[in-house]
Amino acid sequence: MEIIKPDTYPNLIGTLLILVSIVCLFTSFFEIHKKHATKLFSILIVASLALFSSYWATYFAAIFIVATAVTELEFLQTLAAIIRKDKNYFDFKKEALSKEDNIRRKAEEALEEELISGENDVAETGKGKIDLSTLLTLPRNEAMRLSLDVEEKALNYLEKEYGKIERNVRFRKNGSSVEFDGVIDSKGKSSDKIFEIKWTRNPDHFFPFITHSIRRSSDLIEKYSSITANKADLKLVVILNTKTSTTPERVEKMNERAKDSGITLTFLSLSEIGFEVSHEIA
Repeated sequence: MEIIKPDTYPNLIGTLLILVSIVCLFTSFFEIHKKHATKLFSILIVASLALFSSYWATYFAAIFIVATAVTELEFLQTLAAIIRKDKNYFDFKKEALSKEDNIRRKAEEALEEELISGENDVAETGKGKIDLSTLLTLPRNEAMRLSLDVEEKALNYLEKEYGKIERNVRFRKNGSSVEFDGVIDSKGKSSDKIFEIKWTRNPDHFFPFITHSIRRSSDLIEKYSSITANKADLKLVVILNTKTSTTPERVEKMNERAKDSGITLTFLSLSEIGFEVSHEIA
């Protein structure tokens, strides 16, 4: 019986891995094992091809490819930055928020409004249409969906004036992070533009909620500058049910508070940002 020579061991192992990967491929046809079997199949195929190539660069690439399936992407990005000696990577990170993160933010804002005002809010609406007479009677999940729709339409409206806005962005550095509804990076030419959208569904909540939002926005500017070392012009955009949802005196007082905090306050109504509003009683 011929003994396999050492230099053929990689080929032998590669062949065995391909055989096992074929088993995993057939196993993936069963729904209960599909996720793990498919991942294992991909890993084994990459590993076997690397072994057959017998080239150091292929080994190195295979390690990264396999690692994407078994570890966090952030770890790989950090490792790649170390290899490239990219010092800027470690200054700060900007990343898009996932849909789940954005929903969490809106849920926190809805709860924040309730806690500050001491009342429970619910709303009801159709896509692109809002009936103000039923705005405070919808289950929480519908109110959350509506909040996301309002934010989307508000940013679309603002893009007409400011240009392309990068949406739902998080900045991180050394364990500290800050999130915004929209960002326009000036590329160092001027202050970055930051957008925060706040919708006061219940007019009675307007004063305490926006006062709290102004105070919080001031803290966000400081944190943003600390993380990115860039100056920021924060635009707090308040969406009202109608132009008459609050009094001119309150609007003037809010503008004064925002100005003192270095924040630009903008008021828009639901109809201005593109909603079809009926029963304008709020």
